[in-house]
Amino acid sequence: MKSFNKMHSRPLLILLLLSYFVISFNSCKEDIDDSALYTFTGEMMIDHLENHPDSFSCYVQLLKRVHPSNKSTSTMHELLSARGNYTCFAPLNEAITYHVDSLYKAGIEKSNDLDEISDSLAEAIVFNSIIENGNNSAYQSTSFQDPMPTNNMNDRPIRVTYGNDEQGNTEIYININSKVVEKDIEVENGYIHVIDNVISPSNATVADLIISTDNTEFFGELLKATGWDKKMTDYRDYSYDDKDEAGTTYYGSSGSWEGKYPDHRYLKYTAFVETDSVFEANGITNLESLKQWLKVHAYYDSNTSYGDDYESEDNAVNQFVAYHITKVGLSWSNMVMWSNEKGYSNANLNDGSTFQVNVWEYWETIGKHRRSIKVTGLRGNRRQINRYSVYNQTTYREIAAQCEDGIEVQQTNGQYDNESLNGYYFPIKDMLVWNDRVPNKILNERMRYDICALLPEMISAGCRLNRNASWYFTSDYFENIPSMSDQTEFEYLSNTAGSGSSGSWLNYQSDEFNIRGVYDFVMKLPPVPYTGTYELRYGVNANGNRGMAQIYIGTNPNNLPAVGIPLDLRIGGGNALVGWVSDADLGSEDAINDLDKTMRLNGYMKGPKYFCPAANVPGRDCQNCLRRIIFNGRLEAGETYYVRFKSVLSSTQTEFFFDYLELVPKTIFNGDVAEDKW
Repeated sequence: MKSFNKMHSRPLLILLLLSYFVISFNSCKEDIDDSALYTFTGEMMIDHLENHPDSFSCYVQLLKRVHPSNKSTSTMHELLSARGNYTCFAPLNEAITYHVDSLYKAGIEKSNDLDEISDSLAEAIVFNSIIENGNNSAYQSTSFQDPMPTNNMNDRPIRVTYGNDEQGNTEIYININSKVVEKDIEVENGYIHVIDNVISPSNATVADLIISTDNTEFFGELLKATGWDKKMTDYRDYSYDDKDEAGTTYYGSSGSWEGKYPDHRYLKYTAFVETDSVFEANGITNLESLKQWLKVHAYYDSNTSYGDDYESEDNAVNQFVAYHITKVGLSWSNMVMWSNEKGYSNANLNDGSTFQVNVWEYWETIGKHRRSIKVTGLRGNRRQINRYSVYNQTTYREIAAQCEDGIEVQQTNGQYDNESLNGYYFPIKDMLVWNDRVPNKILNERMRYDICALLPEMISAGCRLNRNASWYFTSDYFENIPSMSDQTEFEYLSNTAGSGSSGSWLNYQSDEFNIRGVYDFVMKLPPVPYTGTYELRYGVNANGNRGMAQIYIGTNPNNLPAVGIPLDLRIGGGNALVGWVSDADLGSEDAINDLDKTMRLNGYMKGPKYFCPAANVPGRDCQNCLRRIIFNGRLEAGETYYVRFKSVLSSTQTEFFFDYLELVPKTIFNGDVAEDKW
């Protein structure tokens, strides 16, 4: 049983106060060794700040006061004088003065004198402004990501957004409100970026932040009425911090597979929220009017209640709210992933096009009724929920006349903060509801899941596509992996060579899990949209280093029946059991389709055309990039299914490659129209 830290709803004033009770985590540096100070004349970070008192004297004053941790006798001033790699978002004097004055006028601080403000406020200003990059280089503006791969010293993500000034010049904003007014000041121990507002992320929960925001008041009322505000209080599993593995480097049983265990285990949420104006435009002003709207527009089963017990998960209002929330901390950038899909590298492709195709991800929503939303990423850095797309089968460009818009997601909520202590919320421009269109049209398709999307904790911890390290995970790190043997070495590899064609990895989204040892683990499968016959397919990258696994599938994770013969991951397309021949060598469409049918009879399929692992060569054209059909049978909507992978070899050195799964309804793999090759 995992032990979680709980937070509970509080009045707004208490939330404001909490935002400055900053935890000084023990992972910060302790006393600064004077021998670590540079003795040459190159300008250190603290030198630059002190040499510009008109801009940074207030900041320097706070740096001299704040200690890296509650166990340290040194100060942050000394830390920034020492060797290391630091990214500093230094607030101007005016920014600090304005921030402190605002809190003083609001009655939160007893003084606006920097020598007399609370320790928690001084620590918040300093820790939120600095990223300690360790052995990695500090961040130049050209390497900014949203969020940054490394949290700040307050253990909070740094978010990056972009805008334009009146002349059309690009502007960089940190955590929505802090504009970078001078960037890339290089010093001997990092980079300084000057900002015009203090970085001050909210320490409210997602629910409390929605409740306290002016233009999301009605959704806040729904959270309180359904009790989801009290259920969404998980933040951090402090029992994980006590483990010997937390934050350490591990080299695998061979001593050569280097990886790092995450420092912490987070439990976060993301909510997609209609603003008050969206509800009003649909005639919804209170709970009764919402229930009447749901009776017309929702697609719930006969057990659904429209009564006043809103905390029941069978209640229509409760189901409506639950369908807006995922148990994963999704920033704008990891809601969907642009990585190595067709056109990602913007080179000329064989069909003459250079465009980037749509990307998408499926996210399971909370509550007893297991459902999914599909988020589609469109050109122009847009996101839509439950968009219906039809594609040209030659170019995979959307056929505009046959597509249906989904619900537009907004990156920010304007002047309001949308990042909380335990996740994010994003305003949406229309009503999000589970209606008959979702399971029968939107999700009635081949659903391709990157394995990362099925393991929310690794995304909440910032490990996905984080190239600072490869990552190991303990046996109880993932809620969706209820069982893992002690001999299982569960490692995640992000393509350190970069995304797209430069990496040449035979992967979906340029990353993979490479699981070693005499592995044995059970994983929860994503929900099916409706009851019917489905195929479950496993993405293969065959090579001689792989092993063999027996597969088990069922509803009882402690007693799963075996399905099929063991999966041999050493068998590539050149093996007679697979029968792979390139489309180019086959020539005609009839010959290509006939081979596809023969391979299916052997339980295999070619890889998708959708992603291009090597120089815009699609996966379908790579001999060892395959799909193995591991299950065909009836699955029930709302039921929870599990899959188990167990090594059948005694060697601890063989690898289990884990990249993506496909969940495919019979309407696609045996429908009136042949399944596409993408």
